[in-house]
Amino acid sequence: MLMHLLIVSMCGAIGCALRLVARDVLMRNGAQPWWAVLVINLFGALLMGAVAGSARSIEEQAGPMLVAAVTGVLAGWTTYSAFSMDVVQLWLRGQRASAMTLWAATLCGAPLLALAGGAAMAAYTGATL
Repeated sequence: MLMHLLIVSMCGAIGCALRLVARDVLMRNGAQPWWAVLVINLFGALLMGAVAGSARSIEEQAGPMLVAAVTGVLAGWTTYSAFSMDVVQLWLRGQRASAMTLWAATLCGAPLLALAGGAAMAAYTGATL
């Protein structure tokens, strides 16, 4: 149990670092901070769905610790708190259309992309989602 906790924690830290680098790269290329958070969260949802869709296959081939590690990285990669704060800040600054776009795209897009990623990997591995 302790080893599992350590692996997930270390992988979460890696995911956080990757998120920071990705956000900075996106912002250096002209993206607003909230767009960067949206892209990061939606991409993370797609990957998490893919992990869910292939988890049984991954566990059979590489073991449950790999699933835990990938889950830790993706949990660190995505950020609900940054999403929430960006929506509030945009709203309070009067950028209501941007706030609603971010809110709707994340709350609708993330679950749909997670399902799509899961379905794609389940179909690829022959697993059931």
